[in-house]
Amino acid sequence: MSRSRYRPNKVKVRHHVLTPLKAMLDRIAAYPEVDAVTPGAIAPKRGSSVGLTVQYRTPSGLRLIGRSGGAAQEVYVVTADPEAVLARLRADGLIARPREG
Repeated sequence: MSRSRYRPNKVKVRHHVLTPLKAMLDRIAAYPEVDAVTPGAIAPKRGSSVGLTVQYRTPSGLRLIGRSGGAAQEVYVVTADPEAVLARLRADGLIARPREG
């Protein structure tokens, strides 16, 4: 098996990726601090919002939730520097800034 078949860049494509999230994940994968982006399970959800939300930090980086129309998808970002990735995500407008007190 060729490595490029499953990971042409840093985004693992073994599972389906929600179409509106694809460009966002490719953009995150281009960050030098990011080692890999792994889309996970897709679940049906109510609502029509599109975007990314940070759920929590993991031992290997971050867990995000991507929403698109009536679905939500887990997204794992592998990085040694989650704070730098969070700062870039906020600066690029890919995630919402936290609400002030």
